[in-house]
Amino acid sequence: MDEILFFIFTLAISQEPILMLDLFENLPEIPEEKLHAKFKFLKDNLFPEKAILSGWVKGFIDKDNKIVAEFQESFHSSFWEFYLFAVFSELCLKVDFSHSSPDFIISSPQRILIEAVVSNIRDGGRGEHDRKDRDILSMLVPQHLAIDFNEVLDEAIVRHSSAIIKKWNKYKTDYSVLDHVAGDEPYIISLSSYAEVNYGREFVYPMMALLFGLYYDPMVDDYLPRSSIKMPGTESEIPLGLFSNSALEDVSAILFSATTTLGKLTALANSDNDSEQLNHVVNVRQISDDPSYSIKSVSPTEPEHLSDGLFLFHNPFAKNIVDRNMFGNTNIVQIFLDGDQFRFEGKKTPLFSRYNDIVKLPEEFLASIIRRFNRL
Repeated sequence: MDEILFFIFTLAISQEPILMLDLFENLPEIPEEKLHAKFKFLKDNLFPEKAILSGWVKGFIDKDNKIVAEFQESFHSSFWEFYLFAVFSELCLKVDFSHSSPDFIISSPQRILIEAVVSNIRDGGRGEHDRKDRDILSMLVPQHLAIDFNEVLDEAIVRHSSAIIKKWNKYKTDYSVLDHVAGDEPYIISLSSYAEVNYGREFVYPMMALLFGLYYDPMVDDYLPRSSIKMPGTESEIPLGLFSNSALEDVSAILFSATTTLGKLTALANSDNDSEQLNHVVNVRQISDDPSYSIKSVSPTEPEHLSDGLFLFHNPFAKNIVDRNMFGNTNIVQIFLDGDQFRFEGKKTPLFSRYNDIVKLPEEFLASIIRRFNRL
């Protein structure tokens, strides 16, 4: 018995401690006026959401010892990395933190390089501080009734194109020559949109256009082939269809979300606890059969899951293919070319948009909204 107890004690003290970043510690080098508005709101108000976020970073290693400061000052890029790590942890993917770049190296079950990037609002663009009630409610406006649909779509395409090309070039010039990069592992660019005030309405539309040259027309409710768009306010052409040939063969896939922000935390909190103290969160989902859309208030009986709102776009011309089975046991929707047809594959219907606000919307109002989505 003594030998068994000694073995258990030895095993216990030999285990590495679980690392936990203190995201909300007071950093003397960051004065109050430099703190990001979303960070301050989260820190001072959203207590259930803070607990969820702290769970996301359990085991996350700050490789350059500056991510907490970045989170407090600029928010989005760090928040996106924390979220991705939580998704990888849920999938039981092993992350190798022993190298400074790329952002994530998945060592098993398949070795994959993953680089995280965000699309931010352009210089001079309308900032999130200007978000009004009409913007919040616009998450519940169907595409064919959104008068700014093309404006939002084109702005997103431009911002996402810049982010993807930047990270593709980063792989070619920097990552591909690193000793720990063999060149036979898939390279995924993980992109989160914060490209405009109403980025939560983007769904997959900008990526279908940018990657496959399929531009959604809400009036005919279909994707139409298109080779380019004009950059808003200019005559410059932005090419579409980046995955339509082998030019970006180094990029195996794009992992994309337009719904990863504070609303994701509140949706997860509502899914665990049906509390009146939390905001009202409503999910609009796209379903494959008529009627085409459903709408549900998020609650423990109608939960939103961690990987809801993620889309993995596979490059049909990729040099190194991503095993779709790696992401199959989640709510990630995988989009790939099957013969001459695109397939959307996932465990759950895709998250189209999310309403998140203190104002609780009555059920009869939500019923009228879904009738509009379904063009009834």
